[in-house]
Amino acid sequence: MQVLWADLRFALRTHAKRPAATAVIVATLALGIAATSVSFSLVNGFLIRPPPIEQPDRIVRLYRRFSNGQYFTISDPDFVAMRELRDVFAGAAVEEPAAFNVGGSGGSERIWGERVSAGYFSVLGVKPAIGRLFVPSEESAGDQVVVLSYGFWKRRFAGSNALLDETLLLNGHRFRIAGVASKGFSGMTLGLVSDLWIPNPPDRTFGGSFGMARLNPTVTVQQARAALDRLAARLQRESPAGNSGVLFAALSESDGRIFPMLRSSVLGASTVVVTVALLVLALACANIAGLLLVRAAGRRTEIAVRLALGASRGRIILQLLTETVSLSIAGGGLGVLLAWQTTRFLTAMHVTIARGAPISIDVGVDGRVLAFSVIVTIVTGIVCGLTPALDASRTDLVTALKGGEHRRGLDQSRLRHVLLAAQVAVSMVLIAGGGLFVRSLQHARQIDLGFEPAGLVTTSIDLGLQGYSMADSQRVWDRLIADIRRLPRTQSASLTTRAPLDLGMVETTLAPEGYQPAEGRGWPAVEAASVAPAFFHTLRIPLLEGREFSDRDRATSPDVVILNDVLAHQFWPGGRATGRYVTTAHGGRSEVIGVVRRTKYLSIGEDPKPYAYFPIAQSGARSLTIVARGSGDARAYLREIGDAVHAVDPAAPLYDVTTMGERIALSMAPTLGGVAALTIVGLMALALTSVGLYGAVAQTVSRRTYEIGVRRALGAQDRDVAWLVVGQAMGLVLLGIVCGLTAGLGSARFLRSLLYGVDLADPVVFVAAPVVLTLICAVAAWLPARRAIRINAAAALRCE
Repeated sequence: MQVLWADLRFALRTHAKRPAATAVIVATLALGIAATSVSFSLVNGFLIRPPPIEQPDRIVRLYRRFSNGQYFTISDPDFVAMRELRDVFAGAAVEEPAAFNVGGSGGSERIWGERVSAGYFSVLGVKPAIGRLFVPSEESAGDQVVVLSYGFWKRRFAGSNALLDETLLLNGHRFRIAGVASKGFSGMTLGLVSDLWIPNPPDRTFGGSFGMARLNPTVTVQQARAALDRLAARLQRESPAGNSGVLFAALSESDGRIFPMLRSSVLGASTVVVTVALLVLALACANIAGLLLVRAAGRRTEIAVRLALGASRGRIILQLLTETVSLSIAGGGLGVLLAWQTTRFLTAMHVTIARGAPISIDVGVDGRVLAFSVIVTIVTGIVCGLTPALDASRTDLVTALKGGEHRRGLDQSRLRHVLLAAQVAVSMVLIAGGGLFVRSLQHARQIDLGFEPAGLVTTSIDLGLQGYSMADSQRVWDRLIADIRRLPRTQSASLTTRAPLDLGMVETTLAPEGYQPAEGRGWPAVEAASVAPAFFHTLRIPLLEGREFSDRDRATSPDVVILNDVLAHQFWPGGRATGRYVTTAHGGRSEVIGVVRRTKYLSIGEDPKPYAYFPIAQSGARSLTIVARGSGDARAYLREIGDAVHAVDPAAPLYDVTTMGERIALSMAPTLGGVAALTIVGLMALALTSVGLYGAVAQTVSRRTYEIGVRRALGAQDRDVAWLVVGQAMGLVLLGIVCGLTAGLGSARFLRSLLYGVDLADPVVFVAAPVVLTLICAVAAWLPARRAIRINAAAALRCE
């Protein structure tokens, strides 16, 4: 420890003598370590960090699974049947995210919570912070009690214990406050921060709950899956109409917390994020190793003296590694601070998805991230310093003490050259990746959405949360849409249950009349929305056949439906769809009155998908979105719509108030994020590479001053000297570009799910990126070459 402490003190004195170089190295390390720490925080928040519940490894997530590989939430009848598997599950529970309108003296507030089964908290092992949680009798009786989250309790009630057994006005009904859940628990739906929970008795027809169960102590996940397979087979025999082709899936908590249909996309995006961060760190390590090689070259005489006085080569390596690790620790501390601030910003971000639900992922720095950062810091210090330390320890003692070490020329710089070529290769990969995202953004802006977004705005209202009956809701909507159409800016307005590019999904079973599912297969699931008259006119979606919905399509009139051209072609290839009928698995029958052109429904990069539209008057929806097309300033128009809503109901909370342009931007968030991140990283890579190249060429000029003087004396011209200096450097650059192009073409496939309409070997990107990198490197190499051209032959020879 005394030796280590002495080495550390000497390292600090050495760094203090070169404050500028030390600051550059620490800042470079901080950026690389911060990038890796943030990327690990993201992966930790999504995939690794367990929820704050008891023994999360004994919890399984329950889903419906179909023979076509699709997964869905479970129905309440499924849950009731699964809960009876007492030899497999110690308990089962369901949760259903829902919006609530909280009333109070300060006005109403729209929040999100969950309807859960009464055994929800006991299955998860969550304890109350104060009061109590639900008991089974409250589920069966449908008692109106509520459990608050710790954060909501602190925010709305200032952490008062006096709220127990008080009433909370939810959706116009009074709920008795039973207790507060433990700190840190906000539900099991990844990304949704629930403010409260109410018990929800199972509905024999509802099919949209997230299920989970706790395994009995001796039961494995594989045994649970086998039991669910037997249950599915039994239900298919007993009730084939509603269970044909339906299977059940039990996934471990860590595997099932992300909806299975989205898991591959999340894993792909996580792989890209981690890979980019590691490339940034590798680039920083290569740059710093090059700088340390230069520093070690200037200390060869010092190292030779140490060796002459009896120091072993291992002792020299340890001293140099101590110096590098001390730099790495400083960079790691600064990097963790940067990562902490970045993750705080990311955690505070709230993205609104379907029905205005705010999504937030806790990606904060915790013990795992700190441990990871410490390991990265130490490994980075060793990686950066080991090569320069080994090179310096091989100093030729006699040559160095005679002062002739620098005449060894570029033969001692091979490591520097390898590092430089590696820097260029990494930069090439990052610049090419950024170029692919830029090209994807260009393609995305040219994609035909199927509707005209200019001038479109949306505002959502949930009248069900205001306590309106179905009949009252219909009267309010009729009056409201009439008032909005009378606004001076309004060109057209309508209503829908799902606005375009809404990050949500609603499906229904639908098939041509007479359809009978094959053995072992279920009914086809089709995405759908309910819309009001003038919806297609407002969005300017072309009508290809038949007519739009009108005021005569009421709840008392025959059921009708409009299909998009993809679904119409699937059902009746080559024939007309209007006048035909479609049916549902539950026996519903609707006449097809029109066919409209396909649009983009969930994201702008999606493939054409089948879609069905039903009239709102026949669907009974009370949570609707106003879609209106107006002129002038979109924000001013949205305020006018809000005033019209509050003229009808002053207490109605508005949500998801936005323009269609903002919806498009949200849909393009992965691409926009990729462009921003890789642009920043690409610029960082260019800066580090150019600085590294400049340092390498400057070192070359410094060490070959005598040689250049001799060449000058023998008649070498300016261009000969410039080529001598720049030519070798550019050879390394070209080698790095070739390696980077090869790696970039091979790794581009990992970006496939994040790109829109871009060839992974896009010629524009893979021609422009090498040209840009070559030009930047040429400038970096030319600057020290100019100094070489000015070398005076006589002065250089006298210096030697």
